[in-house]
Amino acid sequence: MDTPAIAAVRDLLKETLRIVTSDNRVFIGTFVGTDQLLNILLVNTEEYILGSDTPTGRYVGQVMVPWRLIIQIEALCRSHDEQGERREQNGGGLYI
Repeated sequence: MDTPAIAAVRDLLKETLRIVTSDNRVFIGTFVGTDQLLNILLVNTEEYILGSDTPTGRYVGQVMVPWRLIIQIEALCRSHDEQGERREQNGGGLYI
């Protein structure tokens, strides 16, 4: 049986995450796992630079984000309906 922490991470698999790093970058991609060092692995990822004059992103594909650089992680806020299916809450807003 999984601990509550492992179950919470497992529930985030295949969800879109937004990760802010200490070097002023934002990665938005699909969460596919972690390693033993708790680095975060994202696929189909776009990278944005915070504070730049042009807020355009670039596609970086698969990326491993080192845990020591992570300042904040957000995911789509979801709830479960009566059938146990996930659905977005609050218009699909992000939560920490």
